[in-house]
Amino acid sequence: MFQAISWALFVIISLWMLIHITVDLVKGKISFKKSGEHHRFWWCGWRKELTLFSKLKRIAGIVAVVCLIVMFFTAFTGRLVSDQLMTGYVLMIHVGTAPVFIISLLFLIVSWGYQCRLTDLEWKEFLGRLKFKSTNTKNSLLTIKLTFWLAMVLSVPVSLSMLASMFTIFGTHGQEVLFSIHQYTSLALVSSAFIHLYLLLRYQYK
Repeated sequence: MFQAISWALFVIISLWMLIHITVDLVKGKISFKKSGEHHRFWWCGWRKELTLFSKLKRIAGIVAVVCLIVMFFTAFTGRLVSDQLMTGYVLMIHVGTAPVFIISLLFLIVSWGYQCRLTDLEWKEFLGRLKFKSTNTKNSLLTIKLTFWLAMVLSVPVSLSMLASMFTIFGTHGQEVLFSIHQYTSLALVSSAFIHLYLLLRYQYK
């Protein structure tokens, strides 16, 4: 079941991104700058005038993304291809990367939390979308901020479910429940993080 859900979700997200990019190209919303017109690390918002703390914020984001990619390949490759769980060195790499990922996320929450807060206009837009009302979304950062907070919130059950499974007080059935929580929340975390990264890159190109 988890394998089928994962495939379906990743296919849907990939198709949505492909359609989104195609529409932007047709409408001319994506501008391709020449190589000398932007910093070589433009994709993470890097600029020459950044302060030391701003640079640390972006480095923490890069570390978190790299860790997420490593954990994604170690955890999902076997499940998607042959529906096999991690073992041996693959499991060791996955477990060893997790603490670095968690520390990076904690720094990202502290450093980017205020900047990613919803403004009054974004709250009105959010409430309007909940009521299925048409709103002016030009240059809106609502979706980027929502996917950021969704990924941060999902990191809590992902981390706690795995930490709790290390203790034997929950019994065999409890271990199975914790593992199910971990894998499904991890799937949601990866999906929301990928969407967030795509929206950030798209915003950089506009």
